[in-house]
Amino acid sequence: MKHTKIFLVVTSIILLTACSSLLLEPAQFAWPLESVLKVDKEGFVKEERYALNFNTQALFFEETQDSLAYAGKTIRLIRNNEGYYFMTAANFKNVYVFSVDKSAFSLKTKILISETTGLLNPAFNQRSPYIELLDDGKSIKLTSEGIQEGVK
Repeated sequence: MKHTKIFLVVTSIILLTACSSLLLEPAQFAWPLESVLKVDKEGFVKEERYALNFNTQALFFEETQDSLAYAGKTIRLIRNNEGYYFMTAANFKNVYVFSVDKSAFSLKTKILISETTGLLNPAFNQRSPYIELLDDGKSIKLTSEGIQEGVK
């Protein structure tokens, strides 16, 4: 009986140790520069520097309700410290924030920038802990949750 108890305790300790998760921190996921990616005729973009490619058709449809709106367009893409991807394009009224989920981008937040007019010539900058969106002389600080008010 005594050996059985010792065996169960040792087995439990080994199992609990084996089930613990490995956490590597701190980790820095931010890209220092935005990527400006031309959409190909099938709706895909490819970023060689980060070995990334994906289809943008659903993004353009979400923004414009036009299934062919991606033709001849470019998107702006940057990654923040937390690992979220920020995407937008000229004439978009929103910035889309995505996380990665099993070989796909999953929408986390859709940030409304303007209800009336689309972005003219958007650009992203890394301004840790924010992503700075520049357009038409205006600067907007973004987080994965939305617009950061009152930040210079």
